[in-house]
Amino acid sequence: MAPARPTFHLRPGQLRPGQADDETGALRPSSPVPDPTLAQHLAVLVEDRASSADALVREASEVLIGWFQALPEGWSWRDARRVLDVDLAAFREAHAWRGTVAGWLHTLDVAVSSALDRDVRVPARELLAEELGLWLGGDSGDDRGELPWNGEPLVSGRRIPARESCAQPFLADLERGEVILVHGFSDTVARAIEQVAARGLAPEVVLTEGGPDLGGRRMARRLGPCGAKLRLIYDAALANAVTRSDRIWLGTEAIGAQALVLRVGSRTLLEEARRLEVPSVVFATSDKLVPGGQLELPAWSERDQWLLWESAPEGVRVDSQAFEFVPLDLCDVFATEHGAQNAAELSLRALRTH
Repeated sequence: MAPARPTFHLRPGQLRPGQADDETGALRPSSPVPDPTLAQHLAVLVEDRASSADALVREASEVLIGWFQALPEGWSWRDARRVLDVDLAAFREAHAWRGTVAGWLHTLDVAVSSALDRDVRVPARELLAEELGLWLGGDSGDDRGELPWNGEPLVSGRRIPARESCAQPFLADLERGEVILVHGFSDTVARAIEQVAARGLAPEVVLTEGGPDLGGRRMARRLGPCGAKLRLIYDAALANAVTRSDRIWLGTEAIGAQALVLRVGSRTLLEEARRLEVPSVVFATSDKLVPGGQLELPAWSERDQWLLWESAPEGVRVDSQAFEFVPLDLCDVFATEHGAQNAAELSLRALRTH
């Protein structure tokens, strides 16, 4: 019998915080650092496959800030560079395919590189903790609302825009009892549906099972209290469900210059929706734009074949990648904190994201 997997977060036998360094393979910076290593502090987050990207970034920021507080005063910018390259390597490999995480890592990389190039004398731990505090929501607004962020480290502005803002332009167009088809789990889409339900529009939400992380079940648990009528279907019934839907609402983990990353099956879904003239919306705040516009699929999804089959017999090829690239122009409209945008507008914004 296959070993039980009580959650999707941690595989049996996987590293947990507090285990010895020789089990992690992590290298310590040249200066003395606290025990355990930062890599060990982040180990559970590395294996987390269920939390939203913004939740991971916030939790990782809190871990780093706490770790910085115990560092010796002699901890240098070169040590900071080594930590980003070594102790964050596993976290980077697991989650940098997600736009929000990629932006977070990119900002820290730029901050350290700039400090080394300019021979900055301010302690590394102080400036990095300040930037991490901004990712936790510090100095993100004024009397008029949220401050826009220009993408540079240590500059005021909201790093992670409010997910609720995406739905605002679409709420007025919805009629009572509309059927909304959702594929996989998305915190941003869940917030949009909660707003629809709060207006008394009583939507019927059709949820697909959502692959190995059972995203449909997670969405159902999340949306249960909001009062929407929920229906869970097999992923195999996805295309047929389009014929009974009024709208397709999707969330994404990453947007590049020409494509975005969606759950496997989304391309076929969007093609069928376009054929049947069922409108589709992708909900995405600007932090989903990947710096440089180059997309990747999660390596762990392809490597961890147990996601699809625990013990496949010899001779069976297991394609366990649960995500795919989808052209931007296959999506009718993108719901962002800046309002509704088309593929061309979003592509330009992705190219300008550095």
